[in-house]
Amino acid sequence: MDAARRSRTGEAATRFFFYGTLTHEHANPVTARVRSALGPPRRAFVRGQLHAVRTPDGWYPVLLTGGKNRVWGYLYTTGPDFDRRLLRLLDAYENYLPHHPAASEYVRKTISVRPVPGTTSKAQAYVFMRKLTPAMRRVPGGDFARFLRDTGFAALSSGDEGASRR
Repeated sequence: MDAARRSRTGEAATRFFFYGTLTHEHANPVTARVRSALGPPRRAFVRGQLHAVRTPDGWYPVLLTGGKNRVWGYLYTTGPDFDRRLLRLLDAYENYLPHHPAASEYVRKTISVRPVPGTTSKAQAYVFMRKLTPAMRRVPGGDFARFLRDTGFAALSSGDEGASRR
């Protein structure tokens, strides 16, 4: 949290690490609504594994934290227009149920993130809660956007409700 930056509700700014369809590199209705309430992206990585899930409407990534591998994404800081409504939208998109995490596909948690250049800081990230399946493809190099470019696959582009897409 950045105490110097506050939202309209008076809450301290939050940092988010996005590594997939929520980054500015992908177009979807949720990104379009949230992006204007976030500061500029900073390239960053976390330690973990990244796998890709295929759906009839495109691919999306899942993050498992820990280990030595790098997972690449972007660090964003919330601006004054970021509010609880946008946080609920992000949570719904990621199938995260804050009051029932065991039933969630992802959990939003604080992890260590390393911006490039920069020093390690803390940020919220959506971390996969389920077991990997053989159908999930490991993302070489931990970079989802590069994986899509290299394979020619399309990212999942969906509506506001994550539950309707997975």
